[in-house]
Amino acid sequence: MKIHIKGSILVSMAALGVFAVVGISQSSAVSAKSRVRVTSNVKLRGTGASRNVTFTGKAALWTKASALKGAKKVATTITLRDLAKSTRSSKNVRAYRVARTNRGKVYYKVVTFDGKDRGWIYGGKSRSSFAGGVKSYLTFQQNSLTDDMSNGTFQFANPGTANNNQTVTYEQPAWTQYKVGRQVTDSRPYANVSYQIDQAGMRTREGDQWVHISATNNGNSGADGWILYSGLKKTTNINSPIADNAIRIKLVDSATGSSLTSVDFTKTGVTKGARVGSNVNGTWKLDSNDSSSIQSQIASALSPLGYPGFTLTQGQIAAIAQGTFGSSVTISVVKPTINKAVRIVLTDPSGNVINYVDYTTANAANGQPVGVQDGSTWKLAATDTAAIQAKLVDALKGTGFALSANNTLTTDQQAQIAQTTFGNQVSIKTVAVDPIKDNEVQLSFVDQAGKAVGSTTLTKGTNDKTALDTIKTVSVADPTSPDAATLKKAYAALLAKAGIKGYTTDGLSKDQLAANLAAIKAAAYGQDVKLVVANLPAKALVSSALFFDKSDTKDVTQDLAYFENANGKRDSDANFSKALAGDANINGYAGDVVTVANLNAAVKDQGLNTIYYAAKNDGFLWGAGTHLAASDYSGTNGTLFADGMSGKTIYVFKLTFTAKPDNPDTSIGNRLDSNKPLFDKQGNATIGDTGNQVVLKYDEVKAGKQITLDSNNMKAKTLAELFGE
Repeated sequence: MKIHIKGSILVSMAALGVFAVVGISQSSAVSAKSRVRVTSNVKLRGTGASRNVTFTGKAALWTKASALKGAKKVATTITLRDLAKSTRSSKNVRAYRVARTNRGKVYYKVVTFDGKDRGWIYGGKSRSSFAGGVKSYLTFQQNSLTDDMSNGTFQFANPGTANNNQTVTYEQPAWTQYKVGRQVTDSRPYANVSYQIDQAGMRTREGDQWVHISATNNGNSGADGWILYSGLKKTTNINSPIADNAIRIKLVDSATGSSLTSVDFTKTGVTKGARVGSNVNGTWKLDSNDSSSIQSQIASALSPLGYPGFTLTQGQIAAIAQGTFGSSVTISVVKPTINKAVRIVLTDPSGNVINYVDYTTANAANGQPVGVQDGSTWKLAATDTAAIQAKLVDALKGTGFALSANNTLTTDQQAQIAQTTFGNQVSIKTVAVDPIKDNEVQLSFVDQAGKAVGSTTLTKGTNDKTALDTIKTVSVADPTSPDAATLKKAYAALLAKAGIKGYTTDGLSKDQLAANLAAIKAAAYGQDVKLVVANLPAKALVSSALFFDKSDTKDVTQDLAYFENANGKRDSDANFSKALAGDANINGYAGDVVTVANLNAAVKDQGLNTIYYAAKNDGFLWGAGTHLAASDYSGTNGTLFADGMSGKTIYVFKLTFTAKPDNPDTSIGNRLDSNKPLFDKQGNATIGDTGNQVVLKYDEVKAGKQITLDSNNMKAKTLAELFGE
């Protein structure tokens, strides 16, 4: 850090000549740097909701800032405009990094919530608000509760494990916040719990009604969360006896089979067992007054559940007419979708919803079939078949399911879609890509938010009589044991078999443990067993870091206590240390290996690969001395330095750091002369239960720059600017 003066203070003409050459060289370097480059690249801060955006279609998506050399286009503006119009919340977009170039342009790194579209996009010239190719977007809009919501008590209409938005609850309405998933993965333990609705709203893209439920008894609050209103049923009269003069009409969703609600139609003067309608010339009909009353009751019950505009079909009228008073009848209802489109719901072989797509054509009209009837056969046009199949195949990518053995629409599936009318929906069953064999049991692990983390398929052994025997063979310890240590050991073996790291049974709730136990005990060959596991607490390679100028050998304990990073941020070493220690590049689990490349990535992410600091002119023979502290900065008139620094002479230093294998510049300790390298000869370091206190020793780019803080220099915005960057 010292300024070393060699030779005479007098400057000869020859020396001036040398300086002239240096000046020419520096000028060329500045010219070279005039090319577009990134001057900052940092994580976006703020709440997740504040970083939700949508595409404007004014800029394309690139592998890096489009102005940079080598940038490749990921998605065109046409594709992004289509994504912006999507009616699926999985196509919501989150911005998570922001970069600025030396030309003053801002670029954001974004990703769709389903992770299928990721890249950099032009975002205007200011980081204060989104512009250019993206704009802020509200993924969910809260609204007021209806009287039915406020006054009603509800239960799960169809308890189970399906991830279809109406069987289990979610921490936030599905796909409205990035990587926020399910509250519970199995609602069966809460089948008889009563809930009240305390919040409501609609997803912006789908326009469907979501509600937040809270258990009326706090002891049953494990499943409190968000769910589609259609996934609930009123507790009132759910199991009550049916009056002799009433018929209970149970309503279920035609696509999923989920129970929606029920209505009781009563009629004066009738007897138990009497038909509700009559058979006229072979056709079952309802009295016009009865038909009108029943339709009105059903429409009122369905409307709050997201099924508006209900009208009885001839088939539904016939089913009710054949029913008898004192009993019940079940009818299926179709949920309206987007205008002039058909919603094709994809389910697994058991009927659980996987995904869906909406399909429309230029001439689509509500109530019009998608295909045509040829005799007794319904058919799709060749162009519709190709377009629909492409959409469905894309929707099934990564799910483990396909349309058929060769992943094409079968004749039956085409017929199902062809006879469906625009404005309605149809359910298509898929097949497993790699079906579980009769001598196998599959274990699928999900985290506490319901996100899949991996799976393994176990094959029946010679002496195994049950699927549980096969599981125990691999787990060694008993996975049904009530002892926490035994259970942890068993799951560790099963997770290792699946190649999954970072998860355990520690931290699971009683309900989750109970659900796991029930699932394992019920395990059968040819089936999939879903098990919930908890994240292990992350460990850090670095607990804290100290930053040193390697040239400063006067006091080996004098680290840099306050400095500026590559992004122009000035802060204390403690705060920079905390940010570095928490960087994901160097975090993991005990026993994980961190490489030199990982540390360098973390250092770069935090802007610590290049730093600047300043020192006072109180050293020996014009050498720099005391480092400037936080109190020496931020003047009252908006200047970089405090008012009392005006007129003083300081030195500004630029330092760089790059970690290397088996090198004491990255060492364990707390002093400049610490010499135990953090990384071995292969450039590896292992994460332990406790992190390491490390020293990062920086190289000076060149001798410190002497600067007098006159009126112009006081106005500088950064130390980098003063240094000449």
